[in-house]
Amino acid sequence: MTGRRDRVEGPGPYAAGVPGVQDQIAVALSEITTGLADGRDTDSVLGMVTAACTRLLAASATGVLLADPRGGIRVVSASDERARFVELMQAQSDEGPCVECIRDGTAVSSADLTDESNRWPLFAPAAVRAGYRSVQAVPMRLDGRVVGGLNVLYTRPGAWVAWQDRLGRVLADLAVLGLSQEGDVRRVDRLAERTLTALNDRVQLAHAIGMVAGARAIDTEHARTAILAHARLHDRPVRDIARAVTDGSLDPATLALPAPDHQADH
Repeated sequence: MTGRRDRVEGPGPYAAGVPGVQDQIAVALSEITTGLADGRDTDSVLGMVTAACTRLLAASATGVLLADPRGGIRVVSASDERARFVELMQAQSDEGPCVECIRDGTAVSSADLTDESNRWPLFAPAAVRAGYRSVQAVPMRLDGRVVGGLNVLYTRPGAWVAWQDRLGRVLADLAVLGLSQEGDVRRVDRLAERTLTALNDRVQLAHAIGMVAGARAIDTEHARTAILAHARLHDRPVRDIARAVTDGSLDPATLALPAPDHQADH
């Protein structure tokens, strides 16, 4: 049962044991994002993510595995020692839901691990012996690349419904942010630098829009759409196209004009 499939919305088979689960989501996500903004260490953030999985998704255990640039997969976090053993089994045997989700870049689920001995001959029996019956694995992405997986384990059979899928993806993203946090004192300085760069990019884009609008005798909305379309067509950052227009290396006449009823991207 690999990949996603359309499911009927509902409380889900796991949520019955979590009273007011949806009321708790905002609180849990607020705690994690506050920790990220305050520069909490990686272990603290991952601890909050695994606690949120337990609280919001009624998980029995949670683990985080990362792809090692040197090869293989490494366990970086587990909610308890039993879960760590199961995660190590995946990493060492190079099989299991998290291994698949990292390799294929898609969510992987098993509603009943007792049916998966052919699929995962080493992992599935070990997980069942450890007391787990179902699992959900969510890929963790950074800059468009899969860098790891969030593994959510249950002691009873079942599968997520759509809102649990979405929440699992959010928690996986927050785990990535925790792992990629900058921990030194220049974090604030770098944020200020990025903010100034973004503002400068906007000023340059506005200048380019004005130049395209004047050169092509079109309104600014259509000029902006023409620049964005050109950037997509040539797979280049918008800032590069805006800079090329303003420095004269890109002739506005070469930009394709959108249809009059075309709506610009925002």
